[in-house]
This record gives sequence, C-alpha cells and structure tokens, in this order.
Amino acid sequence: MSHPDQHSHVPAIVTAAVLGASSLTVMANATIAPALPGLRDHFADTPGIETLAGLVVTLPSLFVVLAAGPIGVLADRYDKRPMLVLAMLVYALGGASGLFVDSIAAMLVGRVFLGLGVAGTMTIASAYIGTLWHGAARDRFTGFQVAAMNFGGIVFMTTGGLLAGMHWRAPFGIYAFSVPLMILAWVALKRVSGRVPTGPTGEVDVEGGFPWGAFLWVGPFAMVSMIAFYALPTRLPFILDERGLAGPLLTGMILSTGTLVSIPGALLYGRIRRFAEPLQIMAVAFFAMGVGIALVAMATSVWMTVLGVAVAGAPLGVMFPNFIAFFMSLVPMRMRGRAGGLFTMSVFGGQFLSPLVSAPLIGAFRLGGGMLAVAVLPLLAAAFIVLAGGTRPPRPAEV
Repeated sequence: MSHPDQHSHVPAIVTAAVLGASSLTVMANATIAPALPGLRDHFADTPGIETLAGLVVTLPSLFVVLAAGPIGVLADRYDKRPMLVLAMLVYALGGASGLFVDSIAAMLVGRVFLGLGVAGTMTIASAYIGTLWHGAARDRFTGFQVAAMNFGGIVFMTTGGLLAGMHWRAPFGIYAFSVPLMILAWVALKRVSGRVPTGPTGEVDVEGGFPWGAFLWVGPFAMVSMIAFYALPTRLPFILDERGLAGPLLTGMILSTGTLVSIPGALLYGRIRRFAEPLQIMAVAFFAMGVGIALVAMATSVWMTVLGVAVAGAPLGVMFPNFIAFFMSLVPMRMRGRAGGLFTMSVFGGQFLSPLVSAPLIGAFRLGGGMLAVAVLPLLAAAFIVLAGGTRPPRPAEV
C-alpha cells in the first residue's frame, strides 16, 4: 500500500467506496421521518411519546456532535480502514434496530448508536478525502461527493416515504444498505494507505498545535449555514399550513426541490473553483441562501415558495465542497482526521441547533417574521466575509 501523492491516480473502486460511505450521512435522520406517526401510535401508551418520537429523529445529531472530534483524533493516529468499517457496522446495527426493538427506550439507544456510526463514517470519509485527493483533484471530488450525497438523500427520503406507507417499521430497513457499502470499503481501501504518513521513527508527526485560525474560516460558517437552511424542513410545513397552500405530499415535493437544485452546482464545483476563490464562493452562497429564505418567508403562492426553496437550496451544492476543500487545504496532512471531525461537529451541531434558534424568533415575530429573522443570519455571514476580505486566511498547508 502506498500513499498517493498529488499527481497519483486514485483507483475508481476507492473513489466509489469513499462516495458510498459519504452517502450514508444523508439518511441518518430524515429517512424515518415519514414513520413517526406510526411509531407514535405504536408506543401511544408511553408517557411523553410526542417528545420521544421527535428525539428519534434528532438524537443521532447530538451524538454525532459529541463523538466526531474524538474519532477525528483517532483517525490521525491509527489505520482509518478498520475504523471506517466498524463505524459502518455500528451505523447498520443502530439504524436497523428499529425493525425489531419493541420499546421506545431501546429505539432511542439504537439512534444513539446510529449517531456514533454517522460520526465515524463522515469524519473518516472526510479524512480520506484530505489525504487521497489534492488541489484541483480534491475540488472535483468534493463536488462529486456532495452531488452523490444529495442524490442519495432524494432516493433515501423518497424510499422512506414509500416504505412507511407499507408499515411504520419498514423505513428502518434502509439503514442495512450500509452493509454492502461496508464490504466494498473493506475490499477497496486495501489499495491505499489508511495511515497518515509517518516520520523516520515510524511515529505519526503530531508536533505543533491544530491550526484553529483555519477552523474559524470554516466551522462557524458551516454551522450558520445549517442553522439557517434547516429552518426550512422544520418550519415550512407549518408556514404552508398557515397559508392554506399545501398538504404533506406537496410539502415534501417542495423541500426536495432544494436538494435537487443543489446537484448541478456540486458537479460543477471543480470548474467554478478555477474562476473564484473560496471566500468569494462562500459570500455569494450565503447571500443566495439568505435571499431564498426571505422569499419563503414572504411567499404568497406555491410557486413563490418553490422559488425561495430553490434559491436557498442551490448554494448548498457549492458551499459544502467549498468548505471541505478549503479547510483541508489549510490543515497539515497529519491533522486531517481532526479537521474532518471538527467539520462534522459543525455541520451536525448546526442541524441540532436550528430548531432551537428558529423557535424563539418565530415566537417573537410569528412564522413569516421569524423566517425573515432566520434569513438575516446567512446575509450577515455574507457581509462579514466581504468585509473581512482584506484579512487573508491562513496560508494553505498543502494544495
């Protein structure tokens, strides 16, 4: 096994394995959302079932935030291949446990293990990206990665809805999809080194502190993007209901528009990066997201709502490959596991915080006004990036 340098070719089977592992993160929460009414009815005698049913969706994100950082540190010190395979196995067992457990407590324990599995798969996949692809090749790959994740999200969420119509437990079976991907990862990743290159003594070089200045150019912005964007799936159904515009099916179709329109930008990110700097891409993406959320807040028709969701969702296609590629270029190779863990914490932390941030705003300004207040967050991020443009970020550790 060898560590590819900047000019080496990563085998297609390795690319497929990393893309497959990345795709698992998108079905962590939303896949089983259509099953919640049936789950609530099945456990109707359980005190506080309304709250507990909601935790079935959100609990994995909390444990992703708690576990991703430590997993990233381990990924910098040990072989990533067995760690990734173990994470995918934990993911499968925790996610699919909903097929057979018959208490809400056991259901929640399964969701905790799912969160740990997601933390491992996303963090270690990000670490592989940081060490196997470099420069323009990394830009292209991260775009393909986000496109694959978003396409997978559409497939998984649609399948989850169809299966929930058969039986409320059926969507939990989707998590077993990680098993064939786990086998692929075990076989494919033999072809590349799962360890960070070592020094002459054989030990991983861990001298020097983590470049926190680099993280401050990515982590907080990734969190803000998730706080803002996730206000759409958590609040849009209530906005549409208040305005008498849609039912559950149309709501799902409108939300899927935001994911669908992000795919072209992700696929084209490598080309976009040739003409724009990372901070320029971030500023434009945040501005578009803010405008889109504001359009949703002010929409008076279904079509204006669809337009707003599309404008808010499209920037995600370039935003996430931009975050990943930019961050990895600023972090030394020996610390890219930690970088992956911190990025994962930021993304899922934003998802977890989103309803906690939007709830008081909506309480103070009602639904439309609260969503307008949410739209201010990405607009402020865009303004900050533009105003800070004269302050150069840390120099790339390696491009």
